[in-house]
Amino acid sequence: MLGSQAPTPDLPTQAQRLRDAGNIAAAAELLRTQLAREPDNGDVARLLAQTLYWLQDFAGARAVYDIALARHPEDTALRLQYGRMLAETGERARARELVTPLQRIQTTEVEANALLGTIAYWEGDLTTAQQLFEEVLRVNPTHAEARRQHEEILAASAPWVRVSSGFGRDDQPLDRVALGFEAGWFATPLLPVTVRVEPLIYRLDDSTTRRLLAAEVSVAHFAPGPRLETQLSGGVFRRSISEQELDWKARATLGVRLPRRLTARVRAERTPYLYTTSSLDAPVVVQTGTALLHFEDPRGWLGEAAYQHQRFPDDNTIRTVYAWQLVPLMHENAAELQVGYSFVTENADESRFVLALPVQPYLPGDPRFSTTGRYAPYYTPSRTVTHSVIVAATLRPSRSTALRMGGGHALRATEDAPAFVVSSGQVQRTMTSRAFSPWNLRGSLEIALGGHATLSANGERGRTAFYDWWTTGLQVTHRFRAAP
Repeated sequence: MLGSQAPTPDLPTQAQRLRDAGNIAAAAELLRTQLAREPDNGDVARLLAQTLYWLQDFAGARAVYDIALARHPEDTALRLQYGRMLAETGERARARELVTPLQRIQTTEVEANALLGTIAYWEGDLTTAQQLFEEVLRVNPTHAEARRQHEEILAASAPWVRVSSGFGRDDQPLDRVALGFEAGWFATPLLPVTVRVEPLIYRLDDSTTRRLLAAEVSVAHFAPGPRLETQLSGGVFRRSISEQELDWKARATLGVRLPRRLTARVRAERTPYLYTTSSLDAPVVVQTGTALLHFEDPRGWLGEAAYQHQRFPDDNTIRTVYAWQLVPLMHENAAELQVGYSFVTENADESRFVLALPVQPYLPGDPRFSTTGRYAPYYTPSRTVTHSVIVAATLRPSRSTALRMGGGHALRATEDAPAFVVSSGQVQRTMTSRAFSPWNLRGSLEIALGGHATLSANGERGRTAFYDWWTTGLQVTHRFRAAP
């Protein structure tokens, strides 16, 4: 007697088993064979397109989806699946066009809203995304994807407070101690408002101190339609030695998010200059205009190029051009490593390098006459050109800890360095081309303290053509909603 034999499964079932076992390429071949036999089989076409997408054959998957959609325009599962692939591969306008009609169908409304909410979330339209996710959860409170992303939006747009401290020293010589008190809330997920108060104390080498108190309010907004970024901030500051009770500072930024991960920004600001000892005694306020192009790719590519124009109260101008690019060597969840190159050129119209002791009991030419100079009231670079190698690294040993390190070292750096000489009894300033070796090293450690608070410690050390310096700081940020 012959035993009974189990029936051979059909090709789609075999393909599904191969996919489940991880043999995706073999599954795709079986599905191609079946679709060639049954070109009107929408289920096979949908399964094949998804399999090709998993194989990262995006062109092949798109071709199968397009043919299947033309043959089965009412296949809602096909539309949703194709829309998700388009959204995940960056064709979000086409994905939105495919999925939007499904919002009017009761059986597909929830999934359509969830996918459209995800697209809005990825595009930075958090207000629309939040509204769509709330609609999904109203109908289906257990929808995992919508709930997760909705919680992320609520956490990212939760009110927060921050307390920070900073310490620094340079070879002006100048010590700096700063405290910061900051608070922020979101009028909408796309409109944060920030208030900051910062008292600063500067101690000079003769142990005298200078104080400055600054306060400002900042409002930022992103408009998803025109893809416009705007930020406005304004505030006041008061110096301990200033004849005026208060002075003001302001900043305005306008940006446009362009295709291919590019963002163009222009920025104008009015700020106090606080980087020389003489600028603490003779108040200096600088007006700065900047135009830049920023590039940022999720895979770890980063870059920026900018032109900056600084104008000082004495009508002197400093112009700066810079560009840098980082390339990912490693881009994983637990670790990232990027290396790159930077270029900077700076030049002032006029030098502000003066005698450190303008009044001396000795005449020029006397061996005891000092020709030591300093920048007053601000630093003025002269034909400074720097080419550097730059590095950035991130380590995440756990979900609650992140260690970031970075820095750069000049491959070549030159400037016209000022100095004073005495000739025929007269003090003259000379400019001599010289090479120097600027570098910087920075690091930070962030630790999540439960779901609401984050502790961050940072430090930086460096050398420029102007001075050597180091800084260190601590800050604690508390959000009034726990991170998901």
